[in-house]
Amino acid sequence: MAVTAVPSLHGVELTPEQDVRAQELHRSSLIVDGSLVLRTDEVHFEYRRAGNVTVTNHTVTRPDSDLQLALREVNECRRWIDAHPSEHLLALSVADIEQAYRTGREAIVFGPQNTEMIGTDLAFLGTFYDLGVRILQLTYQRQNWVGSGCGEKRDGGLTTFGRKMVGAMDDLGILIDLSHCGAVTSRDAIDLSRNPVIFSHAHPSAIAPNVRAKDDDLLRAMAAKGGVIGVTALSAFCCDPGRPKVRPGLVDMVKHIRYLADLLGIDHVGVALDFEETNTPEHYAASVKLHPEIQSGWAYEEKRIHDLTEVKDLPNLTRAMVVAGFTDDEIRKVLGLNFMRVFEHVWR
Repeated sequence: MAVTAVPSLHGVELTPEQDVRAQELHRSSLIVDGSLVLRTDEVHFEYRRAGNVTVTNHTVTRPDSDLQLALREVNECRRWIDAHPSEHLLALSVADIEQAYRTGREAIVFGPQNTEMIGTDLAFLGTFYDLGVRILQLTYQRQNWVGSGCGEKRDGGLTTFGRKMVGAMDDLGILIDLSHCGAVTSRDAIDLSRNPVIFSHAHPSAIAPNVRAKDDDLLRAMAAKGGVIGVTALSAFCCDPGRPKVRPGLVDMVKHIRYLADLLGIDHVGVALDFEETNTPEHYAASVKLHPEIQSGWAYEEKRIHDLTEVKDLPNLTRAMVVAGFTDDEIRKVLGLNFMRVFEHVWR
């Protein structure tokens, strides 16, 4: 491998030897981004290649989409995937992901962040499975027919319909995502599901309290079921509560990873950037207005942490983990193998 200049990273002191090790480790790893809203254009291809991402859990439908709009969004994305077979494929199984890794392509997993489009007719759950959905978040911030989002003041837990939904997802082999669910709803789903569940993109409240954060007891319950939490790279979630106006960096994100590894074991920690490649200042402003509890007042230009502002910057996280003392095996697990283990269990 050609030796390049060691990058200058905010708060991370990297030696040339560590940089070479990190580059090779990142290049050879199977990498899963646990949550992304991808751009259906050449920019995404460029960023994905630079970040060496093998698997993207794509929020294929907007959280507030009804049935008709959600079907249109899924169809449009499938047509885009079909039109670029040399770049990516739709991941319906672990075998598809392994094929993508071998051929240097991206395996796109359809993972909507709400069950709103299904309404109260579970037949449509099967329809979305047939169309490629393999990860599904039960709620997004607010109450729906299934349960309570973490933005609700009162969390009533899974509804009767929600319990049927969990059972149907287990039967089909759709991975249950609880990232935006309330704590009671999450615990109900963890207890009820026969499979591991995930917080595809979240963080521990013990380090950075936030309505989207998960407390230690809930995290332990998730891990005991065999699940994984994907750590995000958003400033609102990685920031130090003691310095709420200071934009966080890779050191802060790695602090979350270390905390979770110590609390749960390294096998239950992953990465989920939680980026929207389609985001604009106008879209961001509208999101802040709709869900102010999530963004915590961060400006558009600082909404992502230092040195990890796009998917293409993912090698910097590997560099930071190398400097932090993680072993190669530990880093490979966090970058993707832990999520892969859960995919294999649920999708089989």
